[in-house]
Amino acid sequence: MATVNLFFDNRATAQNEGIIKIVVTHNRKQRLYTTGIKITPDQWKDLPKKGEKLAGTVKDETRRKLYADIYAKPNGYYRRAETIAEAMGVNFEFESFKDQYDNWGVEKKEVADTNSVFAAMVTKAATMRKADRIGNALNYEQAAKSLSRYVASLDNVARKDLGLPPLPKITKRNEDPTVPVLQFEHLTSELLTDYENWATKYGKSPQTNNPKKGNAKATGASLTTVGIYLRHLRAVVNDAIEAGIMPRDAYPFGRNRYTIPAGTNTKKALSKEDIQKLMQYECLPNSLEQRSRDLWVFSYLTNGMNLADVCRLRWQDLDRQADRLTFVRQKTARSKKGNQTKIVAKVFLESWAIIERWGNTDQRPTAYLFPFLESGTTAEREKVVVHQIIKMTNRWVKRIAEAVGIEGDVTTYAARHSFATILLQSEAPLAFISKSLGHTNLKTTENYLGSFSDEKIKSYLDNLL
Repeated sequence: MATVNLFFDNRATAQNEGIIKIVVTHNRKQRLYTTGIKITPDQWKDLPKKGEKLAGTVKDETRRKLYADIYAKPNGYYRRAETIAEAMGVNFEFESFKDQYDNWGVEKKEVADTNSVFAAMVTKAATMRKADRIGNALNYEQAAKSLSRYVASLDNVARKDLGLPPLPKITKRNEDPTVPVLQFEHLTSELLTDYENWATKYGKSPQTNNPKKGNAKATGASLTTVGIYLRHLRAVVNDAIEAGIMPRDAYPFGRNRYTIPAGTNTKKALSKEDIQKLMQYECLPNSLEQRSRDLWVFSYLTNGMNLADVCRLRWQDLDRQADRLTFVRQKTARSKKGNQTKIVAKVFLESWAIIERWGNTDQRPTAYLFPFLESGTTAEREKVVVHQIIKMTNRWVKRIAEAVGIEGDVTTYAARHSFATILLQSEAPLAFISKSLGHTNLKTTENYLGSFSDEKIKSYLDNLL
């Protein structure tokens, strides 16, 4: 560890004066750092040295000020030098010490690395959070973490092949050399393809809260998840191009470059028979089981409404006389008012019964229809509550599905897909289904729809003769 002392340098001064300097010794090497304070030899003689205090009887203001300039905490020259040296400890370096000593008290403004992909994604996430777009913020943060894990996993051979800088050498101060660095200039179709391959094998980070299971291993992420991450990366790349940080001809996405995987759209629709099994299942009254089944059914009957939108419904959205709900999907709520699609859903007798069982006792127009959220709740807290409601609903509905013999993974998504598919199989026009779901184009609706049953296909083909 470095030691700090005072030194009176009168080698290059006139008028019988010298300059007080800080002398730092480390590994038998010494460096001098000036205080800029000029004093006479007599003043130097009277100045208490290391560990000594100024006598309380001293009334000379000049001596008292000199003592304070050198020893006062925390900004006295000796004190600041001592503080810096102690903080650096065994990792002491003269160059770093000089930088901290010379800039003591100067607030350093962090300059954002505009070329850093990770910094850009973190900044984008922060912007989304300020706009209460928590879901998007989380996606940017998770995408950044995934890419960071990928870059950190690469050895120097892979880095060289992909045009990335080599790993820094391991030193006492840098025991972990895998600090991820990813600049916009590094984003090529080759790197993105390599990331996709890595993510489908190791994209899910190891997670375990059970020490008995030992060290968990990373597993592959789905192509759908990888696609979400890469679409958020593409958005940041587009921002960088617009800001002039990245040249347009370096754009790594698109035809003859890298194509983001679309993932597979597994059909989640239930048949009308299976839905009747869920609706007729006898639940324990006033239980989480009953509430979960009811929320699933309510979602199915009200145009396959997302459970997040169910939680955000207010009494003013409900027209009791017309038996209908009118709402705007949260997913499109931030669109320009002229582009927002208002969805009108019929309120069935079954839906009224569910509202009666679980509706909010506060029935003011602006109060929530169901008592899951509270007015004034932050967007982040709202996200947590909605996620918990969905998680609990999925857990109980899966149990009910198993109990009544429904195969497959029955979740809240299945309610929305079932609404669309059953309408189609009932020969409802695609345009009507699309409008009921709140879609702005038919292609999106087509992706929701499941296949026809064998009986329906046979009935269509029989019309040929």
